[in-house]
Amino acid sequence: MLCLVNLICWTIFLVLRPSHGVTEENNQDVCQEERYSDELLGTWSTGQEFDLEMKDINETFICLLYPTNLLNCSWSFLTEEEDTQLSVTISICDGNTTVQSPSYSSVERVGSRTFTQQQLNNLHVMLQFNMSWPDKWKVYSYKYDNEMLEFLPPPTNVSATVTNGSLVVEWALPHGQSRPTCYEYQLDLGDQEAPRHLGAQLSYTELSADPTHTYRVRIRMRRNSGCIGSAQWGEWSPTVTVEQPCRLNILLMVTLSFGIPMILLAVLLLMRQQRLSTLLFPPIPRPPSKYMHFLEKGDTFSFPHPALPSKTEEEITKVEVTEENPETFKSMDMIKTHSNL
Repeated sequence: MLCLVNLICWTIFLVLRPSHGVTEENNQDVCQEERYSDELLGTWSTGQEFDLEMKDINETFICLLYPTNLLNCSWSFLTEEEDTQLSVTISICDGNTTVQSPSYSSVERVGSRTFTQQQLNNLHVMLQFNMSWPDKWKVYSYKYDNEMLEFLPPPTNVSATVTNGSLVVEWALPHGQSRPTCYEYQLDLGDQEAPRHLGAQLSYTELSADPTHTYRVRIRMRRNSGCIGSAQWGEWSPTVTVEQPCRLNILLMVTLSFGIPMILLAVLLLMRQQRLSTLLFPPIPRPPSKYMHFLEKGDTFSFPHPALPSKTEEEITKVEVTEENPETFKSMDMIKTHSNL
């Protein structure tokens, strides 16, 4: 019976031991620890501690401080086992002083927390994830300094113009940012293509800009791998719209000048097709039907000739007034007889 009681007590001790280890980790004042920023420390229930790189783990997490003084910490632990118990502690520090240290137990494996943050002279954040199982536990802790937390504002003075057929975009560093070589950029032209990835430059030229396209230009930035700070892309700048006047080239203008009248002419001719065929192909003259019989026989000398009108003889009456004389009447009778013949 005593052996059974000892066995039960030992089992309870083994079950509670991981939770106790996690609790001890949570109760430590992490703001007083001497830690480097961008340093990931892993602690196992076996007592081992490892300095890790983000690429060494499958889990992802990040904290960002936005220009509106909102601090957001998010995480994704989907690669862990289904029975993983996850708790999160977010310690906000001003130097070695803990300003706020909320702890969340049994959180979802994908989640986030947001805080309204006051201005601090030496702000840094200690993010701690406690993962526990029935027989073991593991802790990840990571330190963010002010530069690692900063969510970069967008570039300023963004301008876009079309010059000599090319789109020229220019911008400047946000206020308070220095060392232009530390930043890289993403440029979105609103042309349904992937944003252009640019290096440490403050201008970009798109050759042969489409004169019919309206460009909607925006840009964002992040720190490159050569400088300390967050590698997250910052906020997009306000969109700058570039509307180009429609410029027709000479060839297009000539084509329109001659093409449109020709099309109208073709339409007009089609509408008057019958008259057009008559003008272009007039009918061949044909002889009258009464001559067709002789033309078919080939006898060109048998054509009937129209009868000439008869010549009308003029009747001349000559009257001579003389004295009554038998000879005179005789002469008049002879003339009348001759005329009747």
